[in-house]
Amino acid sequence: MHHPLASKPRPRTAWLLGLALLFTGLQALAQQDPPGRVAQLNFHQGTVSFSPAGDDSWYDAAPNRPLTTGDRLWTDRGARAELYIGSTAVRLDDQTELALSELSDDTARLTALQGSVAARVRDDLAGRRFEIDTGNLAVVIDAAADLRIDADPDSDITHVAVASGNATLYGEGGESLQLGGRQQLTVSGRHLAAVSGTPVQAGADAFERWVAERSRLEDQSVSARYVSREVAGYQQLDNHGDWQSDPDYGEVWYPRDVDADWAPYQDGQWVDVAPWGWTWVDAAPWGFAPFHYGRWARIGRRWCWVPGRPNARPVYAPALVGFIGGAGAALSIGGGRNGVGWFPLAPGEAWQPGFRASQRYIDEANRSLAANRQAAARNAEFANQRAPGAVTIVPLDLFGRAPITRRDILRLPDARVPAIAAATAPPVPLRGERGTGAPGRPAGALPPGIAQGRTLQSGGPPPGPLRLPPAPRPPQLQPREAMRQQQELQQQAAQMQARQMQLQQQQAQQIQLQQQQALRAQQQMQQAQQMQQLQRQNTLRLPPGLAPPQQPPQPREPQQQQQQQRRPGDTRFQNGAQGREPGGS
Repeated sequence: MHHPLASKPRPRTAWLLGLALLFTGLQALAQQDPPGRVAQLNFHQGTVSFSPAGDDSWYDAAPNRPLTTGDRLWTDRGARAELYIGSTAVRLDDQTELALSELSDDTARLTALQGSVAARVRDDLAGRRFEIDTGNLAVVIDAAADLRIDADPDSDITHVAVASGNATLYGEGGESLQLGGRQQLTVSGRHLAAVSGTPVQAGADAFERWVAERSRLEDQSVSARYVSREVAGYQQLDNHGDWQSDPDYGEVWYPRDVDADWAPYQDGQWVDVAPWGWTWVDAAPWGFAPFHYGRWARIGRRWCWVPGRPNARPVYAPALVGFIGGAGAALSIGGGRNGVGWFPLAPGEAWQPGFRASQRYIDEANRSLAANRQAAARNAEFANQRAPGAVTIVPLDLFGRAPITRRDILRLPDARVPAIAAATAPPVPLRGERGTGAPGRPAGALPPGIAQGRTLQSGGPPPGPLRLPPAPRPPQLQPREAMRQQQELQQQAAQMQARQMQLQQQQAQQIQLQQQQALRAQQQMQQAQQMQQLQRQNTLRLPPGLAPPQQPPQPREPQQQQQQQRRPGDTRFQNGAQGREPGGS
């Protein structure tokens, strides 16, 4: 189905122009906020490599590092990976390269550069867009579906198989085709081919059997009973902790296999991840959800994670902590050196980001815990700032440079720490270096295009990183994206036109109603006049015997002559009688 670009409608009234300007202003305001969701590498086996946005180097994948727009993943031979975007699972077979081309609150657009990708959209997307592109087509999903895409860039062939649900495929020329459950399609070149008559067979190979097993584990997750499936990393909690009910906080999660003096945010690394800035990357195998959603509480001598209300839409945060010290702050650690410290926020304490964001974004990020908006602004006392061993303090020059270890943590007297002013914004400025705080070790395996491009040099420094070319997209994708935006503008214009027509119809109906009311009032006035005339006539028409005699018509004479004929004492013209004597019958 072709979607032609329509010409932009011309506004007819100032009201339409004002509405358009208002819409543009709201869009600009929304663009100031970072996305409220990220992708998370939930599971991987074998060698999986990762290239962050803005950095051409490749590293070993870090499971707890958030993935966002511009990031890339590569699974080497024999490796597999699973990542989640909200409740949507994306699973990669070996020798697969995937790029996150766009990830926002409303759109998730991935590019399968090569290999096999399985996607499971669990729930209705409710207006959100999920898309997987290859070198010669785009696959769009807007409701629950299970599908697999195999991309071979060398032969320019893409195979799409839909196990359940529906998917819409777009070709180079803007043509589209919808695939239903148990249908598959092979596209060779730049045009859509006919739907294959062979139904999709479940478990056809080892990759599909692995995908089915991962889906089974997802369905059986215990943590999904207490946490929204939109919370990234909730599945990791199942095997590493226990859920208990607390009278104050409701359902809470206690981690297993931690030391007696363990505290949150002490084993990991601070990394600069755009657009949020300083982001905590925890080292625990379960260390994603509890450090980017919810709050931590100390009950007795143990720490527990409080996820908050499961029905509230989760908003990702880079780290939910309070800071002390830092650049320009008085936190001396001896030897003329300054330190910086942090501690987990407690339930009810508001998180105030260190980056630019609207108040709406901040309110949504704090809504699940019913945090008080003024708490952070007042720099009031934080509950966990006084908890034993809760504050992690390191030398300022170590912050963001390398992973934090136990030997790096400094201890201050417990009586001194609560007296230091705290805030939730990081007190350490970004250093302007992309990838500050190295994402990990250099990758053990590279995608074929990168590996072939590297040359070994003997007797000299290692070669610099090569720039990976932009992720290929179907030739029609960029126009189709413009087409989609144009369609949205058309819909908005159509809505405004419909609103204008509705107003015009309402005005016409109002005018017609006023005319009808005026006509009805005129008719009522005429009826009233007729009634008054009838009443006067009825008053003059008295019953026989009471009505005075009628006088015969008089000859027409000049008025002066009539007045001369009327003599004093003449009563013939009294009582209205004409031609009769008074008292005559």
